Amino acid sequence: MSVFIGIDIGLEGAMAAVDSRGSCQIADLPVIADGKSNRLDGRGLILLLRQFVPVGVHCVVAFEDVRARPAGNGGSHGNSMHSQGSLMRSRGIVEAVLDIARVERKVVQPQTWKKHFGLIKKSKDDARLKALELYPLQAHELRLKKHHNRGDACLIATVALGKYASATNPTRSRAASSR
Repeated sequence: MSVFIGIDIGLEGAMAAVDSRGSCQIADLPVIADGKSNRLDGRGLILLLRQFVPVGVHCVVAFEDVRARPAGNGGSHGNSMHSQGSLMRSRGIVEAVLDIARVERKVVQPQTWKKHFGLIKKSKDDARLKALELYPLQAHELRLKKHHNRGDACLIATVALGKYASATNPTRSRAASSR
């Protein structure tokens, strides 16, 4: 069995783990104080990853392809310099932790997972509601509108499960090659 992790990167981000049996676990990304601001806690992140996926269990981690977005289109889109720096720092911490943990990683474009669920040009809350529909046992973790990052992480993990499950299942690969 393989576990598929979805990470919605950011200081208010989340991690979700799903598998082919339909189980789902969700947690907010760990954050620690760093001077006058906060940052992702790399040590806490690897502990959370291993809580979801013990050593020796195959997993694929998918995370959203976050990028710096300077103001464009007349200043109507984009993030502040501070927000951009924080987001890219968070991505670097996530990538470093995944490298250290030696897990397979995939970068997912936001449009890819949103299109899969019909969420293009929909609200952040629509993604949370879709995750709640797919994983009703996680109602407590997805009950508030502010839990939209948890919903995003669930949907990113679900897309990874659908896209990479057959390619990463060692049992299926051996069975297919023995035919």
